[in-house]
Amino acid sequence: MVQVGPEMPVTNQNTGADQLDEFTARTREIANDICCQAKKIDTLIESLPGVSISEVEQEREFAALNEENESASRELAEATKLAHALLRDISATLRTIADNAGKKQ
Repeated sequence: MVQVGPEMPVTNQNTGADQLDEFTARTREIANDICCQAKKIDTLIESLPGVSISEVEQEREFAALNEENESASRELAEATKLAHALLRDISATLRTIADNAGKKQ
């Protein structure tokens, strides 16, 4: 522990604490790691699609993607309706086959 001022004396020694030079070295190492991670984050942000285009172009791209998504959603809804209709038809056919098979015996 380091005495901060004459009015606050150090009364207990912390035997597990790093020496001042070790503490300073670790602090610098952590600061360097933070700087490196910040640079990596900046690089990742710059590599994101659309970062290099204007806001108007981003809005156009978003609108196009939104239209594509809505179209795909409509297609999915239609395919789901068709699948349910086919399932009903197949179930009815299987029921008919099962009923007829039971009557012949």
